[in-house]
This record gives sequence, C-alpha cells and structure tokens, in this order.
Amino acid sequence: MSDIAGKLFPSSFVGSYPRPTWFTYNLGGRDILQAFRDEDFAQAYKDGTRAMIGDQEEAGIDVIADGHLWYDRHQGFIASFLLYNLERMQGIEIQPQETASKLFASETAVSGTDFSQTMETSSLDEVMEAISGATFSVTRKVGRGPMRHAMNWSLAQRCTTKPVKAFFAMGPVELSATVVDMHYKDRKALLRDMADIYHEEMLAAVAAGARIVELDDLIFLAPPDEWEFDIEILNRVFDGIDAYKIWHCCHGGTPAPVGIAPYKAMFPYAKELQVDSFDWSFAQTGFPEDELALFATPGFDKDLGLGVISNKNYLIETPEEVAEGIRKAAKHVDPARIHLTSDCGLFAYSRSLAKAKLSSMVKGAAIARGELTAAAS
Repeated sequence: MSDIAGKLFPSSFVGSYPRPTWFTYNLGGRDILQAFRDEDFAQAYKDGTRAMIGDQEEAGIDVIADGHLWYDRHQGFIASFLLYNLERMQGIEIQPQETASKLFASETAVSGTDFSQTMETSSLDEVMEAISGATFSVTRKVGRGPMRHAMNWSLAQRCTTKPVKAFFAMGPVELSATVVDMHYKDRKALLRDMADIYHEEMLAAVAAGARIVELDDLIFLAPPDEWEFDIEILNRVFDGIDAYKIWHCCHGGTPAPVGIAPYKAMFPYAKELQVDSFDWSFAQTGFPEDELALFATPGFDKDLGLGVISNKNYLIETPEEVAEGIRKAAKHVDPARIHLTSDCGLFAYSRSLAKAKLSSMVKGAAIARGELTAAAS
C-alpha cells in the first residue's frame, strides 16, 4: 500500500461510511441498474457517494472507500453486509419468519459455534432483526446474479483521483455459514461454487480498472475444524487476481462485542492465504503485542492493515493515540509493510464524528512518519 500511495503509513478506510441524512433511499433487493431508472434515486445516489468520498478526501485519506451506499439501512445496523449478495445471488431464497427464536437458524454452519453463542447472548436480535427475521435457504445451484460490484466501484472511482478500493460485501465463507443448505448437502461443494462467484466479481472489478480489492470474510463464523479448507476457498477467490489483494477480518460491526475475532487461533491457517495484506482490528483491543507479533512470524511477509480507529465507541482518538499504535506495530513489522485503516465500518456514527476519527488517523500517521524520518536522518 505504501507503494500505491507513495508514502509510509498511508491511511485507508474499510466498510461503510455514514450516509448523508438526506439520502433516504434503499435498494430493497433491486438490481442497481433497475433502481437507476428512477432519476431521483440515480442523482441522489451519485451525489451521496460524492459526499462520502469528499469527507474522506477532506480528512486526508490516501486510499478511499466508496462508503457502501449500495447497502440498505436497517435499524442502525446495515444488515445488507449479509443481504446485498444474498438478494442478488442465484439459488438463494429469503423466507421471512413471523418469530425468530435465535439469531442464526439451527441448520446453518454458524449455529452452535462460539461466535453464535456470543452473539445470541448479546441481545442483538432486535438490532439485527432484518437478518433474524428470515431464513436464507440454498434451494438450487448458486450462481452469479446482478451483484454489480464492478459498477459500484466504478461509480465511486469517478468521484476522485485517489485510488478507491473495490469491495464485495460479506465473503463466501461467512455468507455460506448463515444459510440453510437445502440443495447441495455438501458444504465444500457449496463453498466452491460461492468462491467462483466472488472470483468472477473480482475479475470484473479489476477489468473495470480497480487496483485494490478487499474481501471482508470473518471465517471464524465457520467451525474451526474447517478453517484450513476455508483458506483454500479464499485462495480460490483471489487466484489470478491482478491487483493489491486485502483480506479484512475484524470483530464485527459496531454493535458486536469487542475483540471476538480469534486471531491467534486462526493464524496457523490464515498465514497460507495468498493475499498482499491482512487488515485486522487493533484499536478497540489496545494493540495486543502477541497479535502484532504474528506479523513477524518467520517467512510471513503479508502487509499489516493496522486498525487504529475503533468502531466500538464514540470517542475520537487523538493523533497521539494513533501514533502510539503505529509505534507498537512498528516494533514487529517493517514500517513499509504497514498501512492504516479503521477497525471496521463507521456507519453507526454521524458524518462529523466519522470524519473526525479519520482526520485523527491521518494526523497520527503524520506524527509517526515524521518520527521515523527524523530517526533516519
């Protein structure tokens, strides 16, 4: 990322940005091309995307995120992280249910895992009602529908001269863990077909001009005994993609508990992932030394996307706090391998608060960059 941005500790952003308050539209499962036939929607969408990117540019961000205006908004929690792809993927049926006894249906792969139990006891059922109020069933072979991730990226890149990352919503492992498989009866076969869909979406984004691709996939939602295979699946997605490749794995959106991603337990499998960077959350957990030290593992050369802005509180990190996080990471990782990001999306915040957090990240990076330059001179 340093090579792309032309500086040490370049700043980026992951996930959803707060949408303008005047943007009151939802896609509601529609193909975005269909939605764009409504001129009011099309203009509002393009203006909203420009506004969110403008905030990032004014904050000084080096690598831009499109803000995910293509997500729908659900009760302060953007359930479209899951729903966007499910609503547009062939072979998936969304079946509403009148009452939801638990967040994840008992027939899903995530049901019964430590993650599921943590989420079930966190009183998130009402916050995630758009998800818990339906069952997502695989009823036939899954296929690529009108997901339009290349178009979503292109619309954002037109708004700025800075590089924009191409995003693909929830990745195949995490997505597959939330569905009820009524067709394949073979989880590996389902995952392979889902991986091929994401691979095609990435190829399309790169063909459209994307230089950076980022896949969000919390593979720890799946049972630990399949993590080795899950990494094979992600490698299948990224195989042959000619771009800077990022795997983002965080502790979940704003309402989710702090620090739930088992980084150390996953690392023996995750280190085999063929990407350029791991973007992980560190701000909310205080930059644990034992987790940062994983990036110094002999033979491991992935970049570190260092989460320096928490998505779990309403505090604005000071530039010095950001710089201190960078200093801790630089004890384990070559500074040229470090770029900065948010722990996750900031959709739950006001735009002014989100922008202030990003601005502190940029200022903290400048402090750390200045110290490194001074020490070398």
